[in-house]
Amino acid sequence: MKVSLRSLSQAIVILALLIAVGAVPLPQEPLQAGIIPVLQRTEVRDEAGQFSLSYLSGDGTTLNEQGALKPTADGTDNVLVKQGSFSYTSPEGIPISLTYVADELGFRPEGAHLPVAPVVPPINF
Repeated sequence: MKVSLRSLSQAIVILALLIAVGAVPLPQEPLQAGIIPVLQRTEVRDEAGQFSLSYLSGDGTTLNEQGALKPTADGTDNVLVKQGSFSYTSPEGIPISLTYVADELGFRPEGAHLPVAPVVPPINF
């Protein structure tokens, strides 16, 4: 059997390409933590933008939030104010629960895990 130099060089090039392709590492699937399912979810919205949202996930995380329109102080417009709560378990196993209001006075969270500012005694002049 006679092999031409051209077919031999083509075979070598093809073999080299196959070796090169085989040496390239294949992308690995990213490592993913377990997927946490959403067990319950409700969401209601109206045309004005007011809403109610809640969910419960498989790891016990909960969220409840409501948004309602409130007239501005001068009565010429409305703003969306929110109130809600969420709870979850921290990586250290500590239950975390937070409630909040967000309105014209700002964002006001409350929760046992939040730091509390020290009480400043009144200054008497």
